[in-house]
Amino acid sequence: MRGYLSTGRKLAYLGALALVVASMFMFGADKSEAAAGSYIDLDNHASQKALSAGREDRVVVRRGTARLGASPHRSGSLYWGRLTSKVYRPSTKFDTVVPSWNARTPAGTFIKTQVQVFSGSNWSRWFNMGVWAQGTRDIKRRSINGQDTSRWQVNTDTLQSKGRVFASAYRYRATLYTKKRSASPRINALSFVSSNSYRHGSSLDIPPLKRAWGKDLRVPVRSQMVYSQGEAWCSPTTLSMIMAYWANKTGRRGLNQTVPTVARGVYDYTYRGWGNWSFNTSYAASRGLSARVSRFSQLAQIERWTDMGIPVTVSIAWDNRTGIYGTKYRLVGAPLQRSNGHILLVRGFTRSGHVIVNDPAASGKSGVRRVYRRNEFARAWLKNHANRYGNYGNGGVVYLVHPTGKRIPYQYAARGSW
Repeated sequence: MRGYLSTGRKLAYLGALALVVASMFMFGADKSEAAAGSYIDLDNHASQKALSAGREDRVVVRRGTARLGASPHRSGSLYWGRLTSKVYRPSTKFDTVVPSWNARTPAGTFIKTQVQVFSGSNWSRWFNMGVWAQGTRDIKRRSINGQDTSRWQVNTDTLQSKGRVFASAYRYRATLYTKKRSASPRINALSFVSSNSYRHGSSLDIPPLKRAWGKDLRVPVRSQMVYSQGEAWCSPTTLSMIMAYWANKTGRRGLNQTVPTVARGVYDYTYRGWGNWSFNTSYAASRGLSARVSRFSQLAQIERWTDMGIPVTVSIAWDNRTGIYGTKYRLVGAPLQRSNGHILLVRGFTRSGHVIVNDPAASGKSGVRRVYRRNEFARAWLKNHANRYGNYGNGGVVYLVHPTGKRIPYQYAARGSW
């Protein structure tokens, strides 16, 4: 016989149930629930279980770190081993993938990261997403040009499809190299953010976090324009500001590095520039921070990170020229008339919800902190620009950089982004 609750017991039961449901939101649903309905999926392989889930070829994974084993392969003057992942199936079909990694590469060592996607009924070729080393004495860190098939291509730091071509799965392999048997690179994390670029900027109905309105994180201000090569240094300048912020917060003075030092550490010798997203986060990680590239879908997600005291780096594009697009792509108050891709950081929000940034393109330090209108900033950050291959653009790109172990926002607002 089915029992019935008395009114008092029913109220107590409903109260307990509400508490359980509330706790799911407060302390975070699991990743699959948090990503439901999203067009973004960030896989962060950063544990013993995740890194050891695939095949280890002359590589060992111990305590969440992958390194060369005792008997690596040898090719000429190089010793090497390879970690090949299992197959991963993101929560949504995707046409873009951006990798990032947390690795240490002592002198004489480097790593290579590759990605393969399952599209239609076939696996693609392996795409090389970068050769990475902290220094430049032994090898020049670089992206790889000329990786272009009928369906997929690599654009410096991003694997993207041509037109409406989508994949349902990916796998990666990381190859560790050394010139000396006594030294090995060490990989602590490999991250891959995949997304459906045709939905970039689509709202996922995450409510604003208004308690973050009125918060302004005290991130040091630095201008890229005071250096002779500064016009191209938006990314390393922004990264140097975030690292200086964490230097102040943690007391780790070594994180406070000059803009030219950071620029040297992120330079891509193939791209011949400083804006490789993967290389920027990898540089921060090589200095002991947790860092990865991801994508967000709306400003409400940045508000969660601001509330936790974590500044977020973003990539934006705008055009303030009259007679080109009217006011469709404007960003009032920007120090430059236009940009197809510019890196800055969000440090907070005004009491009315507008966006407080450190914009390194200011001519001097006094103009770095500025405020952008909420709706204009969101468009500049989240929306795409069409090209002949389809709908591609900045699409909500972020760098998430913070100390290892730092508490981050709960999963319920992540929608696959963290």
